[in-house]
Amino acid sequence: MRRRHLVSVFLLLSATCTASFAEDQKCRFPGAPAHSTVSFSDESLSTGSVATYSCERGFELLGPTRRICGDDGQWAPEGIPFCVLNVAAGKAPMQISTDQGGIPQKAIDGSTSSFYNADTCSLTAPERSPWWYVNLLEPYMVQLVRLDFGKSCCGDNQPASIVVRVGNNRPDLGTNPICNRFNGFLEEGKPLFLPCNPPMPGAFVSVHLESTNPASLSICEAFVYTDQALPIERCPQFRDQPPGSTATYNGKCYIFYNRQPQTFREASALCKSRGGTLVDESNPALQGFISWELWRRHRSDTNGQYWMGAVRDPQDRNNWKWIGGDDVSVSFWNTPGGNEDCARYDGSKGWLWSDTNCNAKLNYICQHQPKACGRPEQPPNSTMASPDFNVGSIVEYTCDDGHLLVGPPSRTCLPTGFYNEFPPVCKRIHCGLPAEISNGRYHLLNESVGYLSQVVYSCTPGYRLAGKADLLCDVDERWNGPPPRCEVDASAVNVPAGTGNKNVFVPPSPGAGFSRPPLLPTIRPPTTTVRRPPPTVGSTDNIQEVEPYPSENEILDVNIRNNENGPNANVPSSVEEERIRDGSPRLNLGAIIALGVFGGFVFLAAIITTIVILVKSRNRTTKHFRHRASPDSHTVASYDSSGSESRGGLNRYYKQAWDNLQEGGAGHGKTKRKDDEFGRNRDSAEIIVDNKRRHHHHHNHHPDGGDWRSGRANVKPKSRY
Repeated sequence: MRRRHLVSVFLLLSATCTASFAEDQKCRFPGAPAHSTVSFSDESLSTGSVATYSCERGFELLGPTRRICGDDGQWAPEGIPFCVLNVAAGKAPMQISTDQGGIPQKAIDGSTSSFYNADTCSLTAPERSPWWYVNLLEPYMVQLVRLDFGKSCCGDNQPASIVVRVGNNRPDLGTNPICNRFNGFLEEGKPLFLPCNPPMPGAFVSVHLESTNPASLSICEAFVYTDQALPIERCPQFRDQPPGSTATYNGKCYIFYNRQPQTFREASALCKSRGGTLVDESNPALQGFISWELWRRHRSDTNGQYWMGAVRDPQDRNNWKWIGGDDVSVSFWNTPGGNEDCARYDGSKGWLWSDTNCNAKLNYICQHQPKACGRPEQPPNSTMASPDFNVGSIVEYTCDDGHLLVGPPSRTCLPTGFYNEFPPVCKRIHCGLPAEISNGRYHLLNESVGYLSQVVYSCTPGYRLAGKADLLCDVDERWNGPPPRCEVDASAVNVPAGTGNKNVFVPPSPGAGFSRPPLLPTIRPPTTTVRRPPPTVGSTDNIQEVEPYPSENEILDVNIRNNENGPNANVPSSVEEERIRDGSPRLNLGAIIALGVFGGFVFLAAIITTIVILVKSRNRTTKHFRHRASPDSHTVASYDSSGSESRGGLNRYYKQAWDNLQEGGAGHGKTKRKDDEFGRNRDSAEIIVDNKRRHHHHHNHHPDGGDWRSGRANVKPKSRY
């Protein structure tokens, strides 16, 4: 029974410890991508909790949909998924050539295939270096490109190279930056994922096939993914708008109405009643976007006509204004022009502008601002707060304990449907254990060594603390100061005392006015009597004249300290002991006088040398004497050559000081106090820079004299504060 009872107690303790350990190892927030929501099976985020990700409407989830909190407090799998949008669908493609009806538009028609299908896959003729590209009509931050190939390449056991480029230059020239490259075998119907790391901006995404022999490039579907795009799901929706009539460009929504022709005034009023306007701006990129969208919708109807928001200025018939009142500064008129007061996109003129009678009934385009930005990215180990994600809302970020917020603490939803800042990051700061000190100890106040953790130092009895007692874990993962020292506390040191009767010599303090030390008897019981011989105080012949005794009955500057530890009380300390206690520096007058005399001799020698040189130069005859360089001339030459790599110049001292600085910095471990390095190394770096600057001031005829190591001489020492 006793053994069973012990086993039960052991199992209970084990379960308790396991539960406590699991509680301590619970996970933190795993992070969430933009345009996503994450839900947890256990809101406490304990071990075994499951995080499930889902994307907002219009976005596609790439990556793991579920992550699990492990026993080590980490989420698995490690990567955070992405919610991305395919911005290539419905855009303008092109390829080097077309074979068997495989036009380039089939690669972005929204349908793919696991094998080559002439109805949905593009195909080029055999070429040495075939290419295909898509014009996204505006620059995007491209994060990932997916390619579903229609045909394999390039023969049996013949690898090929696929290069994806992203940029704003002509894509057929192959000059845009490379997003990614794949070297291997291309299999029919097998998708290939090529991420751009980091994301690359550009309006053109091109695919280049490189092979040793001529080959055909076939793509069943191409996907260009980004999370920085406005989905049409955030645009306003109305019952009477045609299906597929919405498109987005540069943070705005465009709805194309082609079933209810209206006059100019009626169309403008309808757009305004729905919170939008007729198109009231222009630039080449926007004109290209509208032309492409109108061409897609009216490929077989070149007579399509759409109102735009420009009217003739009634004050100046040669000027046009937007309905908002601004002048039309960039226009795309076809020629010749008429004399009508309103303007339209003319399908018969390649969607250029034409003046039109305002009472004509035409199709129209309404442009709208998005109403929301969607949920922004939330980094791991953080908390995000916002009332909503509509336009004008502010999202605020805070990091968990031990983490530093790197980036903006808040972001605002702009009228374009995007946030005004990049998402921040919560960086984990770990300073390591503080340095140990002799005769002292430290205490971690919050039992951690993370960001803003505090450590407090203290000394053992008999020692006092010299330096900063409390330190913080700083952003550079180091404690924000050198560790203090524990020095002997002189006030706590007692003078050892003997026994019996003795005469104690009390030396006077400087300026006390005594010509000889007084004797203060201390009488003890007559058991044992010991008399200490009087001390020897130098030579009595050199005693300086002192002031007379004070008129009052007092002893100046004499401290008699009561020693409670020994049997002999009232034992004063000596002058030397007081001098040791007082750590203040003493002025050495003898050394100062010696230095002054030496300096005078040097100055006098310099003057005499100058006079002798002048006299000799005057008495110089017509004879030519060969000048021989003196040691002084070598010294001057070495100062002038400090900018070179000469061993005799100041460069030698710069190099030695710099090497010492590097060796000193390399010897420090990560846990060593950074200000301890600054106390020695940073000062030396400052001295090097100051000396170098002073040398250039005196020898400015060598403008490049100080560039002894261009890669290091421009390094400025950090500020102390």
